[in-house]
Amino acid sequence: METPPTADGLIEVLASRFKVVTLGGVAVISHGLNRNTYDADIWVDPSGTLADWVSRVGPVIFTYPLARPVRIGSWTPFAEADLATVIDEDKVIRVLGLERPLDIFRDPNELEMSEFDDVWNRAAALDDGTRVPDAIDLLVTKQATGRDKDLQDIAFLEAKAEREYLAKLPTASADEAAFMLSRFLTPKVAEAGLHHPKESVRQLSLGYLKELAEEGDPFAREILEKLV
Repeated sequence: METPPTADGLIEVLASRFKVVTLGGVAVISHGLNRNTYDADIWVDPSGTLADWVSRVGPVIFTYPLARPVRIGSWTPFAEADLATVIDEDKVIRVLGLERPLDIFRDPNELEMSEFDDVWNRAAALDDGTRVPDAIDLLVTKQATGRDKDLQDIAFLEAKAEREYLAKLPTASADEAAFMLSRFLTPKVAEAGLHHPKESVRQLSLGYLKELAEEGDPFAREILEKLV
């Protein structure tokens, strides 16, 4: 019996032809959070011009069985000839008609298209050919949404990123540690940097702690008080 078309099936087809990064709830679940998700979100490699992207990706979407692309804000169907205009204006399209909605981004929330290769290189491979962003890149896409439903995801990703940093920071090189601290910072992470073998990292961490304390973070203030 032939398998019916699904959102996951379309994702696999896209991932067999392009670099595809998984976003949204599916990505958070892949990181280990036990929760449900209503739809799926992916970021298809945005390299090249808009016309290039549309000419490569459009035919795959519009020929997939049962797929019905619509505009994300109004759920209004549109023709393949209008894909460039829709992507240029909305940065994303929604595909209906499958077992669940699928949002396909060229320009996702809070990440620049120019960052795609960096996000891809930091990401972990999944069985369907896509990659899931690391906790910090995924966290970036969640922080400015203003949606209550993202608060649990944010807390989970922040806690996971912090655990990973606390494990990696003590043995990271000075350059690696400086890059890590520039990407993600909590008082605990900065405190861990105070014990790094390199003086440059210790001073950088101390500076970050002072900045956090000046911004009113009580945990940073408590750590600095212990140093006196």
